[in-house]
Amino acid sequence: MKKPKVIIVRTAGTNCDYETKAAFELAGATADRVHINRLISGEVSLNDYQILAIPGGFSYGDDIASGKILANELKYKLGEHLRKFDEAGKPVIGICNGFQVLVKMGLLPGEKEYRQNSTLTFNTSD
Repeated sequence: MKKPKVIIVRTAGTNCDYETKAAFELAGATADRVHINRLISGEVSLNDYQILAIPGGFSYGDDIASGKILANELKYKLGEHLRKFDEAGKPVIGICNGFQVLVKMGLLPGEKEYRQNSTLTFNTSD
């Protein structure tokens, strides 16, 4: 059986990408840590992967809002590629800040409008 290929997108402020790579490899996948600039330039293509992972950390220092800058880069510079990846039913995982990125770019909660219609906030319930 062919191993699935995982792309782990990283940028300034992301962390846990080495641990994410190790976890996917332990599970039997081949995983590549790829800086977002290599995707934007076309040097690396999402078409070559079956799973997309966005690790945790504080992408771009969480300036403006948690995950917002990376979300905008993904949405506006790679939007069509991400839309095709998602619509092909390929798994996408966002860990910690990566989850915030997916929400901010509108990929989650899964309504396929690709615009932000929710946010993460403090839970004040008792």
